[in-house]
Amino acid sequence: MPPYDSSLPPTAHHTSSLYPEPPYHLPSDPSRLAPEDAYYTQPPPHRSRQPALGSVGATTGSVVRPLTEVRRKIKERSRSRKKTAQWKKLLWVEQQYPDNYTDEQTFLHELKRNPSFQQYEFWPLMADATVIVQHLSSVAIFICCFVGIIQERVSPVTVVGSGSLSTFFGWLFWDYWVSQEELAEKASFVATEAIDEASSVDERAGGLESTRTAQSADREGLFLNTDPSITKMPGQTYEYKASTASEGSSISTKSMLTTGHPTGASSFATYSHFPPPGDSVSSLSPRNQQRLATAKSATLIYCALLGLSPILKSLTKSTTSDSIWAMSCWLMCINVFFFDYGGAVGAKFTASLSTNAALMASTVLASRLPSTTHVFSLTLFSIEVFGLFPVFRRYLRHISWKGNFVLTIVLVVGASGGVGVTVSGGAWTAAFVGIILGGITTFLTMGICSWWLIGLQKYKNEIHGPWDPARPIIRRRWD
Repeated sequence: MPPYDSSLPPTAHHTSSLYPEPPYHLPSDPSRLAPEDAYYTQPPPHRSRQPALGSVGATTGSVVRPLTEVRRKIKERSRSRKKTAQWKKLLWVEQQYPDNYTDEQTFLHELKRNPSFQQYEFWPLMADATVIVQHLSSVAIFICCFVGIIQERVSPVTVVGSGSLSTFFGWLFWDYWVSQEELAEKASFVATEAIDEASSVDERAGGLESTRTAQSADREGLFLNTDPSITKMPGQTYEYKASTASEGSSISTKSMLTTGHPTGASSFATYSHFPPPGDSVSSLSPRNQQRLATAKSATLIYCALLGLSPILKSLTKSTTSDSIWAMSCWLMCINVFFFDYGGAVGAKFTASLSTNAALMASTVLASRLPSTTHVFSLTLFSIEVFGLFPVFRRYLRHISWKGNFVLTIVLVVGASGGVGVTVSGGAWTAAFVGIILGGITTFLTMGICSWWLIGLQKYKNEIHGPWDPARPIIRRRWD
């Protein structure tokens, strides 16, 4: 037994175990000793004898060093536990890391370079370039028509007549395409409704059949079948037969189970083929109503231009011609640069800025024409070229690629021939030369620009990483 020491805690004198209990609190500094270390540094009696007084210092030092190592390992273990906690890039979660902490091991794991990269191909780019070529050709044709009218080489009635006839045939094609799309959508909707109704009927019939089977199994042996309208079937089920006393008023149970309503409706709501009282009933179909509205709009535009032509003729009377040419040139450039080349099929009209700029340019150009007929013809022709023709081009590109290709060739030929005739002063030989040069120049320009765009893709370096702010996902429809 060790000698009695008054500095020991009270509980240490009454311990009966050979190994004293470990201390509950360790010193904060591992290089310094605690008061309890004087008692715990002595070895247990069954392992070694009581050391001599001269060797107490050596024994104490040899035992203090392992205790210091234990404390150091405990601290290192606690630090490793703190560091191994999973770090999340969330500021609203309380974590053991500072707000500006950066996880060096996983920081670049989420790095994405050019996530939306799509390798361009030559011929698809050539096909997409036809949209730009068609619009530029339309602008060139309009300018050539204006020059021919103001130089009195072309009759304004011929220009507006050919434009109106082409617009009418284009509207017929557009109306046919829209009607076909509506019929396809209606057929798909009816097929979807039929499938949904069939599935719901099957679910209801299956649920009722299972319920009847369970009920018949529960009632088996509890009562005897004395009702002649109920016939016992061999599959532990019952078949209910409705009374046929009155054929006009009787309702078959089978139809009740399959449809849920005596009239065959999917619910017990009141259905009627007649519109609500007070609503006007039209004998025309929705498609015919839209055609009638289109005819009314065309008539309104025609009459409005007839009334405004005298005003438009004298609109820029006090402005010099140089200012008119410069203004119209800038307005046409605005139309070309701000045109919606990637517009969807559902868009009824082109971009407002581009269309308004073109119509304003045509208005100031028409004010330089000599008569009211010239003004009316050019203004109506500009509405057809810049307002209605882009809609037809979009639908044609959506419906038929061959038709879009043929239209591109026709516009390039017309624009090249018109530019040749305008530059030469009316020679038809120049028109033929212009068609050849214009076609070759257009094809080479489209090809060179396509190859150039493909070559520029190697410089694309769009980086998305964990430092980018989170992008919220906005649902278009409520669930």
